Amino acid sequence: MVQIPPEHIHSLTGKIMNNQNKYFLQKAIKVLKDLHFKEENIMVTGSIALDLQGMAPAGRVAHDVDLIIKMDEQTWRCMKLIEAINNADNKNEIFMDTPSGLKVLKDEYSESRKNTIFLDVDGLVLNIWRYDGKEWSDIKEASTGVYVATAEHIINAKKMYARPKDYQDINSICVKLLK
Repeated sequence: MVQIPPEHIHSLTGKIMNNQNKYFLQKAIKVLKDLHFKEENIMVTGSIALDLQGMAPAGRVAHDVDLIIKMDEQTWRCMKLIEAINNADNKNEIFMDTPSGLKVLKDEYSESRKNTIFLDVDGLVLNIWRYDGKEWSDIKEASTGVYVATAEHIINAKKMYARPKDYQDINSICVKLLK
């Protein structure tokens, strides 16, 4: 079991990170290490990356862990097989984080997200994207050794998804960057 320190200080900002988010990140990294992924090939993104940089909206706890991983085609196919086996109990239901909590995605929406792997590991939802070669962060999180997506990378992704919470997050990121 992953141990959570009583208070985790951001290695990047010196601010205190949400303990639940830290736990989710540590658990996700352990799962990926157990699958033989190296820290230097993993980049955390989404709300946990925002929290790591002190830019998360106050009090927000992640419902999932968003990750970008460098992997070859064979590894991608193996991960898709793991996803199929993992989701067999859920009848291939795929979950998405929404402002009101997790909801099941409709088949037509999940088709547009076919480049994502969704895993549920003991109640922790991992959303994994394969690295597309466009952007890679140079920010490294000290306690886990994984990379952390930059604010610019997260803003670009949030513009692409264009959900109401994404626009709120973009606004929050901009406000915190301007302080």
